[in-house]
Amino acid sequence: MPQAGLAWQTLHDAGALALVDTASHRAAAVARPCTPELDIADIVESERLVQAWAETSTRGEAEEALAGRLTADPARLLRSLSWLLAMWAVTLHLRTGEQPHTVIRSLTYRGVWRSAEAPHCEGVWESLSQRVRIGALAALTGDADAAHAFRLAICQPSGIAEVLLYHALSVMADLARNMHAIGVDPTDLARTLAAYTSEPPAIQPASFRPLS
Repeated sequence: MPQAGLAWQTLHDAGALALVDTASHRAAAVARPCTPELDIADIVESERLVQAWAETSTRGEAEEALAGRLTADPARLLRSLSWLLAMWAVTLHLRTGEQPHTVIRSLTYRGVWRSAEAPHCEGVWESLSQRVRIGALAALTGDADAAHAFRLAICQPSGIAEVLLYHALSVMADLARNMHAIGVDPTDLARTLAAYTSEPPAIQPASFRPLS
């Protein structure tokens, strides 16, 4: 399904597509993830649940499904959300020219706890946002050190994964609103990638690369 302001083009790599912003004409190659820790089916299901969570009418059902996936494999779910955030950062770069790393480093929680009424919570929310940023950067770059840092970030202290899930969902909702505001629709990007690519023949730790 075409996205508003976006177009997909085929590449010689059967596991990747070119994502092109039709306004700026910038493009990036997006490859379906293929590692033991994450594959495209994980991404597509997480994308569906994130989109359902964003809608009031389906949030309850989505929260129940997300809780089940968190219980079954918290690392896989949180890596899926990180991959989606990385893809959205790349998509924003295509429209605005702002580098994906910069987009990710600007991610933060903008809820009521960031207000003057609760300044003592600032450090807590910033710590959670930093964990979200680490995951997104690991997904963007495929860097082994970043991936290791994210593994630690989602398991220490005990119980952090559940807190981090809902923090990440709030950060994603805010980023999606920003994307819609400039005419970019992130809906079903992963599902489209899955539909028009095939499994790559080898492990691909990095999914994103610029195209001239």
